[in-house]
Amino acid sequence: MVKSLFFFVGFIFIVATNSVSAQSLGRVGSMTDTVTNCTAGTVLMGGGSDVDAAFTWMINKSGGGDFVVIRATGTNAYNSYILGLGPAHSVETFLVNSVALANDSSIVQAIRKAEAVFFAGGNQNDYISYYKGTALGNTLDFLANVKHAPIGGTSAGMAIQGYVYYDGVTNVLSTDVLPDPYQSGTGIHYNDFLHNPFLKKTICDTHFITKGGTTSNGITGRQGRLMTFLSRMIKDSSMTDVKGIACEEKTAICINENGLGMVVGFGKAYFLRQWCAAPETCVVGQPLTWTNGVKLYSITGPGTYTDPPTSSKSVNLNDWTTVAGGNYEYWTVTNGTLTVGQQTGTPVICNPSSVSTIIEDNAINIYPNPTSGLFTIALSDDFATITITDLLGQPLRKIQISQKTTTIQLETNGVYIVNITTKQGTTARKLIVNR
Repeated sequence: MVKSLFFFVGFIFIVATNSVSAQSLGRVGSMTDTVTNCTAGTVLMGGGSDVDAAFTWMINKSGGGDFVVIRATGTNAYNSYILGLGPAHSVETFLVNSVALANDSSIVQAIRKAEAVFFAGGNQNDYISYYKGTALGNTLDFLANVKHAPIGGTSAGMAIQGYVYYDGVTNVLSTDVLPDPYQSGTGIHYNDFLHNPFLKKTICDTHFITKGGTTSNGITGRQGRLMTFLSRMIKDSSMTDVKGIACEEKTAICINENGLGMVVGFGKAYFLRQWCAAPETCVVGQPLTWTNGVKLYSITGPGTYTDPPTSSKSVNLNDWTTVAGGNYEYWTVTNGTLTVGQQTGTPVICNPSSVSTIIEDNAINIYPNPTSGLFTIALSDDFATITITDLLGQPLRKIQISQKTTTIQLETNGVYIVNITTKQGTTARKLIVNR
């Protein structure tokens, strides 16, 4: 009876508002908007069966406000489900499946009033191609970073949450990209869609065990694919201290306003972080080799759909070292073969701060990077002190230069940090790979 009433109300709402917003798939709960005090948060859900606790958490973060579901395909099935989980004022689903609709003022203004937003699954490239650079895209940034409404997504809706994301157009498997990381084509994108402050330098992946193929050594899932994405983030964009977050199905991560990522549901969540040096081989047509790889922390959810998120199963995304309820391991790739579950990293000690504190400065350029011995430093100043260290901060060379361009020889293959201070006081720390 209750479900029938929800359907009837939703149907009446569609008819009544058809002239204003034909792409609303219906609204349940109150037919009028409310204004509540919402608190920022992010839900990353791995796909498959939905995790009730994550939606309840979002409703509470919204202050019991108006909850909006956005999708590029599908129905309004989430409406009654979400309304039944907590005191949401209303739940409305919008089908936005074109750039024109993403710029439609009535739809954008309706979504802008939301106190919580959730992206359904589907094809993540639909979300990117329809919403990026549109009025809706700007509204999503406003909701997350100005209004501080909680925003979440499952499957494709999780895959788009990081500052870095894979558009899914090539839909590669681990078995495709471990032998050649560039089989994913131009599908990795940087800093041009959603901007969650706790997901910088971070790419997200979903369905982590159930999809992705089986490698020659029997590893099933998208683990190898995510390792290639991280490798390309380092190689293609000279990023350092790159990170990945992945979820199995029936699993979600709730990231609160302070950056604490708490795991709920049945499966595991994975937090991957670059361990020291960059990949040795990440080029077109050749198998990936990354002997340092990543240090990974995995957390298994509480084993129910309803147990709420707590700090007892969490990673603090401010430092990635304050953790609880899980286990560390190391993943590496050698000649296209992924090895997981290692208990000791190579090297045994790596100081993440020596990588993560690197400051990029457009006035200072280093090229080529990676290099094969010789590299050039180009400055906007005519004097600088250059110190070259290893990844642990041990000084190897110190040079003073008195011209805007200079060439430096590296004798040994490896990954180095180049520290530059000009006479004007401009400083930079940049990572360079010599191979």
